[in-house]
Amino acid sequence: MDALRQDKVEYIIAMAREVAESSPAIIDEELAEESEPNHFSELSLAAQAEDSTIEDFASDTTYQELKSVINGMHDDERSELVALMWVGRGTYSKSEWNNAVADAREASNDHTAEYMMRTNLMPDYLDEGLSIMSDD
Repeated sequence: MDALRQDKVEYIIAMAREVAESSPAIIDEELAEESEPNHFSELSLAAQAEDSTIEDFASDTTYQELKSVINGMHDDERSELVALMWVGRGTYSKSEWNNAVADAREASNDHTAEYMMRTNLMPDYLDEGLSIMSDD
């Protein structure tokens, strides 16, 4: 990673986890009387989070801050952030980093923040991507 600093990625991960934890769809489902707390798996929670819309977070200050941080990054940083998420997701390997960055740069548009924030498990993918990229 040439343009993107690890501390910035860690900050984005922390904010993304906070936004995910406050998802109304997940909270409502977890607190439903007919559901048992241990009934939820990571995949079912991710599916529920996907059912919530970005508009659900319009007044959430952490959501707005996360969106602002991603939108405020310069193009190279945003491309590397998306590529890092793709590496963590397994779409690209560490050896394909340059291809991932090039593809992310080509796909970049004004909706990169929304794309990332709608990606289920985005903070986990970024965390995994950091781990993969730091392995020697």
